[in-house]
Amino acid sequence: MLAYADKDFFMGEFRMDLEVRVELDPRWRQLEDKYAKAVEIAARHVETKAKAKVPVDTGATKNSINSNPAEATGLFGTVTAWRVGPTTEYAPFLEFGTVYMKERPFLIPALESESPKLKEAIKQINDELTGGAGGAIRIA
Repeated sequence: MLAYADKDFFMGEFRMDLEVRVELDPRWRQLEDKYAKAVEIAARHVETKAKAKVPVDTGATKNSINSNPAEATGLFGTVTAWRVGPTTEYAPFLEFGTVYMKERPFLIPALESESPKLKEAIKQINDELTGGAGGAIRIA
């Protein structure tokens, strides 16, 4: 699932994460490593692009953007997920703006630019197994 952000606006509790998940049908477990690598590459590209686009004053938000693997359970069992996002408390204000400050998005554009590439990589892996018949996994 491509999810934009946790929007819990109690600043003490706010987390801003992007999560990329690929749910694997059990019939396609033999390609799990390739799917996992495709998701990892996409997450690392999102991290790099977000760091290149984030507004910099002190560099704290840029330096706090990272990508980490996260295991989760989906409809077909374990899914491959990576979390990408900054840890500074004011990062959401940069991304979404405030009543006093225009938004300066960096994370969502990075995700949106990488999403088609991930979908194409997944399609290529599917085609490798199915000979072009497609349909090994779904991307939400």
